[in-house]
Amino acid sequence: MKKRKMKSVITVAALYVMAATGQQAAAQEVPAMKAADYTVPSWTKLTRLLSTLQPASQPYSINMTVNGDPATRMAFAWFTNPTVKTGKVQIVKKANAAAEDFAAPDIIVEATTKDVEGLNYSIAKNMLEGIEPGTKADYCSHKAIATGLLPATAYSYRVGNENGWSTIGSFCTAPVGKDDRYSFIYITDTQAQNDQMFDVSQKTVHAACKMVPDAAFVLCNGDLVETSGSNNSEWEFEQWFATMQDVWMRYPLVVAQGNHDTSKNSNFTAHFNTDTAFNTKALVKTDMDGTVYSFVRGDVLYLVINYEDWKKEGYFEALAGWMREQVENNKDAKWRVATYHKNMFTGSRSHQDDADGKAVRAAMLPVFSELGINIALQGHDHIYEVIGPVNNRTKTLVPGAAEHVETITQGGDRENMTGKSGGVFNVADGTLYFLNNSAGRKKYEPRNEQAMIESLDKHEVENYWGLFSGKFGQTGEPTFSRVDVTPDTIYTYTYTVDANGEATLFDSFKVVKEEKPATEINTPADNQNVKIYTSGNSDIVIEGIQPEKTFIYCADGKLKAETSSTRIATAGFEPGLYIVKAELRNDNYYGKVTVK
Repeated sequence: MKKRKMKSVITVAALYVMAATGQQAAAQEVPAMKAADYTVPSWTKLTRLLSTLQPASQPYSINMTVNGDPATRMAFAWFTNPTVKTGKVQIVKKANAAAEDFAAPDIIVEATTKDVEGLNYSIAKNMLEGIEPGTKADYCSHKAIATGLLPATAYSYRVGNENGWSTIGSFCTAPVGKDDRYSFIYITDTQAQNDQMFDVSQKTVHAACKMVPDAAFVLCNGDLVETSGSNNSEWEFEQWFATMQDVWMRYPLVVAQGNHDTSKNSNFTAHFNTDTAFNTKALVKTDMDGTVYSFVRGDVLYLVINYEDWKKEGYFEALAGWMREQVENNKDAKWRVATYHKNMFTGSRSHQDDADGKAVRAAMLPVFSELGINIALQGHDHIYEVIGPVNNRTKTLVPGAAEHVETITQGGDRENMTGKSGGVFNVADGTLYFLNNSAGRKKYEPRNEQAMIESLDKHEVENYWGLFSGKFGQTGEPTFSRVDVTPDTIYTYTYTVDANGEATLFDSFKVVKEEKPATEINTPADNQNVKIYTSGNSDIVIEGIQPEKTFIYCADGKLKAETSSTRIATAGFEPGLYIVKAELRNDNYYGKVTVK
């Protein structure tokens, strides 16, 4: 057998192209290179890299997004080098199509294109050998929307132009009607900034697709990447697509903006083709287009919300007005699901006391109560937590709404602070707030009850610990959730993913929406009828319940007294603020009092 000799001279157009897998970000020429001048391993590495180079006309960073009615529309977006000014989507009504099927496509949609100039390509923490941090790169963003599609139909597609086509992707439109039963994948905070971190997030996403091969879409609740602001890294967005490009060719995205996705360059907006109607109508607009939108599938109204612009005067009012309009236009939808990045409720050490979370609660809890939001899928906090259903007016658990929750440990361990698992949560009168940890490597730590009490003056949620009705904790592993939607029940299964990409079930629960007669609600008292206050002589008084135990904490969280009385003398107390916790069966009642 005759051996092929390695070529002795290789000339490449740009070193940047080699390192960036096909992106022509600089005009730096590399002189002719001879194999004899380099070690065999490094020369072999170079020749292997050269084999992956794509021509300048090739599209990349390709994705589909839900944009409007998923039964009749599909949106597409991709990047090219800045010299490629035209593009299109070709679609055939066929599953698993081959290249010859596109000789006469059923649908052709011309893309709108926009120059995206001067993006910061990388930072030092990306650890890219041979690429100077701060290098700038230019691109062309292409977007197209296919309309008039047939419901419940399998399609194949490709994007690009005659000079360069993508690989072939596929999708299936939603059926029409409220009896639509489907699954979707829920992930959040892939948040990577180097090759090792991207390896973690891509394993998580691929494990999710293996577990849910027929997922209707992938819902990603923000922080796709790590580096934000004016010094953001387009390389991170590039790798987010490149390491999972096979997934995004087959699964539409429902994507929310996270704080780490925020930048003056608006990379996020350039990459995703989401509905931009909010900014055409709202008096106070989002900084990044296409970050507030909605759609309906089956009997569910999904509201994708952006809280990143919370500091803008009038923004919450604009957001509330938009939400009311969406609910009014779809008031026959049984389920109302809000999905967003920044938490409204959380138990992590990192963000429970954040000012933005407090501001969001103050502005949006009344809106959630008014509109009857059933489920809130959150991001941002890199921790697992099942909270509620919450009465959004009182910030307390809805009586009798959490049932069949198992007590599996004593609690207090990092992995399960509450010791709980599973459950059936009735969202007829409140909102279930759920966060499934993060799909990437970065993790935060859970707070215990004592720490939540000590921070009451910061977060201002009196019975914060009592809101954690299900499992709450940190495994340290990346996670994803499979969400199965039926007209009557929404089932959620969350999996951890190990270093080999193998998934293991971590927790599961059901969500129902059933009106219950008052006689079926087993609760010791209505939280609104429980009063904790100081009398004229500064004694602490508890009205409305006879507690089994009452704990009095100083403002710094230290336990001052323990009793079962409804009237506690404070003669030996130092003047100041105290926190009172009254326990009755499985319910806790909190109050703040001042002893003079």
